[in-house]
Amino acid sequence: MSSRPSPGSPDASAPRDPEASSYRPFLEGEGVVLRGVTLSDVTDDYCRWLNDPDVSQYLETRFFPQSRESIEGYVNALTASRDSVFLAIVAKKSGTHIGNIKIGPINWIHRFADISLVLGDKANWGKGYGADAIRTMTRYAFSRLNLHRLQAHIYAANVGSEKAFLKVGYRQEGTFRQKRFHEGGYGDEKYFAILRAEWDDAMTGRGRTVR
Repeated sequence: MSSRPSPGSPDASAPRDPEASSYRPFLEGEGVVLRGVTLSDVTDDYCRWLNDPDVSQYLETRFFPQSRESIEGYVNALTASRDSVFLAIVAKKSGTHIGNIKIGPINWIHRFADISLVLGDKANWGKGYGADAIRTMTRYAFSRLNLHRLQAHIYAANVGSEKAFLKVGYRQEGTFRQKRFHEGGYGDEKYFAILRAEWDDAMTGRGRTVR
């Protein structure tokens, strides 16, 4: 895997002003905006998300207690990486940080990447924000990062995530049997993906162009 930034990515040597960019929208969906995650986002609420069994039941972080220090280290590592794009999901109406979404690791040679997300604010579950964030990030991956393929690995029991990815146009490509330890036993993992051509066709069918 190449560690080089993609064409058109910002210069790694360029100065950054974290405070100036903390709440600047980077991508805009229908009901959410996506912006860079900063250390100021690592609040008590954020820490509660990752230690809440309801929120973390399909996250690999659930096997270990998540401290503020460990979360800050994770945020620092991802924001410094040129092989991942890590963004906060913010509800437009309230301006509340409700979760995060990530593309990465990105394989810049073969032009594919994983996509994953967490909606930590349970008060905003069931409102379509997950699918909106996936759609917004997918558009960005294909139109601005020039990726060819996005893929998602989902616990078979995670029906909410499966519905969100299917709604955006991802297709199930396979099932890995008993791959994930979950709730005292081994469960299947489902594999979903979407290709750039499929995304373009879907957008054309909706009378929209990819931006």
